[in-house]
Amino acid sequence: MIDVLLLGATGRTGTALLRHRPRNARLHLGVRIRGGTRPSSVPDGDDVRAIDLTDPVLMRAALSGIDVVVNAIRLPGEIPATALIDLHERIATARDERREEREGPLIIHVGGAGSLHLGDGRRFWQDPAFPAVTLPRGVAHAALRDHLESGTTSSNWAYLIPPPGYVPEGRFTGAYRRLAPSDDERALLRSTISYEDFSLALADAIHEHWSGTHLISAGCTSMP
Repeated sequence: MIDVLLLGATGRTGTALLRHRPRNARLHLGVRIRGGTRPSSVPDGDDVRAIDLTDPVLMRAALSGIDVVVNAIRLPGEIPATALIDLHERIATARDERREEREGPLIIHVGGAGSLHLGDGRRFWQDPAFPAVTLPRGVAHAALRDHLESGTTSSNWAYLIPPPGYVPEGRFTGAYRRLAPSDDERALLRSTISYEDFSLALADAIHEHWSGTHLISAGCTSMP
């Protein structure tokens, strides 16, 4: 049985994962102790754990016995460029301070299209077509991806990037396509995927213990 701490359990991606849960997994729904919204229902066998990303002691308790952390938190507003790096490192630090004999959990991030490479040295957040309202998150996601791929973090991680057409009410097809990262990822800009189908990729990433960066779009489940 895989024990999964789900951060952002009441958001759209989190609730989609609850509907399409990974096989052989027990989900622990992380809820902020200040201002957090408790899930309306908790599936049998799952539970709720209190979290506070600024409190290392509480985070160590929340991570007790956890094999995988899914970060589906959507930070609002004008976040700084390092906000997602800081979030990752808070999770990783809480993990690093646990018992040494236990390997730390895999940290899976729901990525952002702003981090996509355009083939000319730019990222998608730098393109005029990128929505201005989400620009701070686009910059922060590019910074997080660079941080993870640089190899400077000691944690196990996976970063799953949906296309810009990440559709909350999109049709559930029961399939997705997994693409390898590259210097030119513009093909994903022309793709879409529903939250429901993206949650299938998240579930597989948990069950199969993916690592590294993965581009996720609609289509058949495959990897070139």
